[in-house]
Amino acid sequence: MRKYSAILLTVFLLAVLFPAMAETVTPLPAPTADSYANVAPEALLQQWYQIGSLLRANGNYPFTELQKGDQGYEVIALQTRLSELGYYQKKVVDNFGSGTFSALKAFEKANALKADGKASVEDQKALFASDAVAATDAKTTAGDTGNTGKEQVDATSGATSQ
Repeated sequence: MRKYSAILLTVFLLAVLFPAMAETVTPLPAPTADSYANVAPEALLQQWYQIGSLLRANGNYPFTELQKGDQGYEVIALQTRLSELGYYQKKVVDNFGSGTFSALKAFEKANALKADGKASVEDQKALFASDAVAATDAKTTAGDTGNTGKEQVDATSGATSQ
């Protein structure tokens, strides 16, 4: 009986003392449209890009399948990562054209994925993983036309290489 009394007393003291010792956390006010009225759209977009990068790095990003003809930020992120790994040699634009298609196929082959040129959810998880296989040979990189002096253009985008 003495043992149970000691346990009950300990639990009671912990229940009373710990909340009293804890810091009071003041919740942040919920953001409203007025909260962002004085923030430049470019600053908000930059924050969005940073959040996306962090989510991808931690494997929590909600990827969607991308394919030829798709446009937008997701395509920019795809091209940027393909470029970092040495597969995409053109200017990063927001259009999924033939250059992106070729670069993605090369990445898929090098990483033992289904080489169909479509950026499936699995492909993108592998692409943004820290152990993604980089291009090792200039011949395997997309858009490598040698030293012809011609500008490289991603189909559908009209953008040229840097």
